[in-house]
Amino acid sequence: MTINRDVANLVSRTNKISRNHVYPLVMNGDMRVAQRGTSATGVGASNSYVTVDRFRHNFANTAGRLTSTQSTDVPTGQGFKHSLKLDCTTADTSIAANEFGQIYQSFEGQDLSLFNKGTADCTTWCVIFWAKGTAKTYAVELYDSDNNRQITKLFTVTTDWKKHVINFPADTSTSDDFNYDNDQSFMINFGIHMGSDVTSGTLNTDSWADATSANRYAGIDSFFSSTDNELYLTGVQLELGNYAEGTEPEFQFVDHATQLRMCQRYAQVVCNGDDQFIGNGFFFQSDYIFVQLHLKNAMRTAPTATVTTVSSGFAANTNSGTDEFDGFDGIAHAHSMGAAIFTDGENVSAIPGDTCMCRTNHADVSIVLSADL
Repeated sequence: MTINRDVANLVSRTNKISRNHVYPLVMNGDMRVAQRGTSATGVGASNSYVTVDRFRHNFANTAGRLTSTQSTDVPTGQGFKHSLKLDCTTADTSIAANEFGQIYQSFEGQDLSLFNKGTADCTTWCVIFWAKGTAKTYAVELYDSDNNRQITKLFTVTTDWKKHVINFPADTSTSDDFNYDNDQSFMINFGIHMGSDVTSGTLNTDSWADATSANRYAGIDSFFSSTDNELYLTGVQLELGNYAEGTEPEFQFVDHATQLRMCQRYAQVVCNGDDQFIGNGFFFQSDYIFVQLHLKNAMRTAPTATVTTVSSGFAANTNSGTDEFDGFDGIAHAHSMGAAIFTDGENVSAIPGDTCMCRTNHADVSIVLSADL
């Protein structure tokens, strides 16, 4: 009997690094996929994905602003090609109590059964990542959003790339299992700017506990303290077990196509730029177009659509000519495998039932479908 060579190699590699999972638990930990774009300015007033996939930028109530970039500055000799770079562009030195700033990744509960959380057999946890930047102390928090439980550890950034291996104990509370579904159950939070609402207590660092706001990020510095501040992150891993530095599992690289497909469960870019095909559609009414979207992969749930518009940014080609219009008005009939978008009364006109081909007509327009957590 013969075994497919790729399968044999995969099994051998998985055994070698003592993992019970084929794919990395942290998606896009090497920051290689950036579907929405490689740079975003003025970040600091929202909770959103702006550059690299699966790493959400959550900021509230702060005057501080930053530029987020998919950078090519990486640790030497580790195999990484990209990092996430944060560059403070507007400082905030008068921090109100309710200010909040973090970079995080969320996880579906059904992807975390290996940890046996909520049982006496719960495993320990290890978060591993590379960081460099302006010398500061920040926090990495494990947060169980199903049960409002958390634990936090501090780490110190240096001006040279450093690998951080941060161990966390098991949470053996038998009433606090993750929900086994496709909703958010767990988060890895990198806290970089916080007000006293979440810093005025005592850091909860030794054991999991029900979350007390004041204890979540005590002792961290502020990324927004100066426009000189920078922070780079890459190689983010979540592993079962605790490890002494030097014994931790190596970063689990996957091929680009697989990484992109994993990210597209949560976000898919339909178009981004000029003269790009969107989909085929038809005139439901004389001034109302339905356009069928073909999803690249099944999404986590029915997606929403974010449309970036400009005047005459889109076009519908029919047998009788081309109608230019500003944007789409909404998404309809969406599910995890498909959706339609529509425009209603946007300077389009044809016989009901006529078919059309829709495309972009300007470099600054885009359509992004999101089923993110």
